[in-house]
Amino acid sequence: MPFIDLTRSFPEPACTYTGDCVPECRRSQRDGYRVSVLVASSHSGTHIDPPAHYIEDGLTIDRIPPETFIGPVTIIDLGCRSSVIRPEDIRPWMDAERLILKTGYSEKTSFDPEYASLNDDAADLVAASGIRVIGIDTPSIEAYGGTGDVHRRILGAGIPVIEYLDLSAVDAGDYYMIALPLKITDGDGAPARVIVRKEEI
Repeated sequence: MPFIDLTRSFPEPACTYTGDCVPECRRSQRDGYRVSVLVASSHSGTHIDPPAHYIEDGLTIDRIPPETFIGPVTIIDLGCRSSVIRPEDIRPWMDAERLILKTGYSEKTSFDPEYASLNDDAADLVAASGIRVIGIDTPSIEAYGGTGDVHRRILGAGIPVIEYLDLSAVDAGDYYMIALPLKITDGDGAPARVIVRKEEI
């Protein structure tokens, strides 16, 4: 089975989270070769939040074992929504090893603050579940203007979060995932290439 790329193209300036660094790719050509200068934050585009993003002394992105992001993953489709994701919406999948939430945001071509996000109770459910990593197609797993508590609950349980995935070409089901963040020393986050392949039954 071919791999499906879940990574948003870089850069997408129009999709930048309000207040974040606007990503750029400055290209130049000289002496017969091309070179580009990349400008981005550690949370630009499809990226991974390690515990250190919100938790003091939490694991930084370079200290998380790669196998955390490689292996079986379950993708669930919550439908096109801009509402709060509650425990009852995700409870049936809490036995997954890795979980990705599809909300329909992948179709957006500019930043929309009215995206679906977990509430505190859903975050507590994820934190207690034993899931190794959780992902979502929205700019953040937490509501726009949130307090950071959703992140603290999940990251505090040692669960990294993959945000801003492009799930437009993938259906709900079980897959094999490879998600590799840049190995940024002491990184509070890092852009990542995320691909999945349908699990054979």
